[in-house]
Amino acid sequence: MVGYEPCGCPGAERERQEADREEAERGAREDAERRRRAYERAGIKPRFAGAESPMAAGVMEGVRRGRGAYIFGPVGTGKSHLASAVARMAVDEGMRVRVTDMPGIIARLKGTFGTQASEEDVLAGLSRCGLLVIDDLGKEPPTDWTLTQVFRVINDRYETMRPVVVTSQYDLKALGGRLSRNGDVDTALAIVSRLSEMCAKHEMRGADRRLHVQG
Repeated sequence: MVGYEPCGCPGAERERQEADREEAERGAREDAERRRRAYERAGIKPRFAGAESPMAAGVMEGVRRGRGAYIFGPVGTGKSHLASAVARMAVDEGMRVRVTDMPGIIARLKGTFGTQASEEDVLAGLSRCGLLVIDDLGKEPPTDWTLTQVFRVINDRYETMRPVVVTSQYDLKALGGRLSRNGDVDTALAIVSRLSEMCAKHEMRGADRRLHVQG
C-alpha cells in the first residue's frame, strides 16, 4: 500500500522481531544442512563433520598454494581430525574435495574386476578433485599389486601438481620400510620421495586421546 508505514506499537515490534528471529534460524538450519550434504559428498565422516583444529589454517594455506601435508604420529593423536578439519575448510571455500583411505581405494579398484568399470575410472575420480585426503596410509595389504596402486595415486597427484593431505602412523622413513616389506624397495622409495617433495610434514604427538574419553 502506498504510504504505508509499519505499526510502531510494542506488540507489532515484538512480532517483527520474532519473525526476523525465525527467519534467521531457518536460514541457519538450511545453511547447516547444505554444508552437511557437501561434507558427506566429499567423504568426510559424520564423526568429523564438525572437526576444527588450530593447525588447520596453516595446512589450508599450503593447500591453496598447491602444497599438501603429511600428517603422522601414533594412534589417537588427532591425525584424522586435523585432516578432516582441513577438508571442511576446503569444502567451505568451494574446492572439490575427496576424503578416503587406501583400503577404501583398493576396495573400489578391486570392485571394477569383471565389470564394465575400469581402474582408470576410479583413479580419474581421485585425480580430478582439487584436494585429495588419504587417511591411514600404510594400513593397506602388503602386496605388489597394492603397492603399485598406491604409487599410481600418489604419482598422479604429483604429476598434475594437485595437493594431497595424507595421514599415517609412520614417518616417511618408516613408511618406506612399511611399504617395501614385500621387497619392492624402488616403488616404495618413489612414493616416499614424491610425498616428501609434495607435502609439508606435521608430526602429531601425545597419548591416545580415545583411551582417555570418559564413558
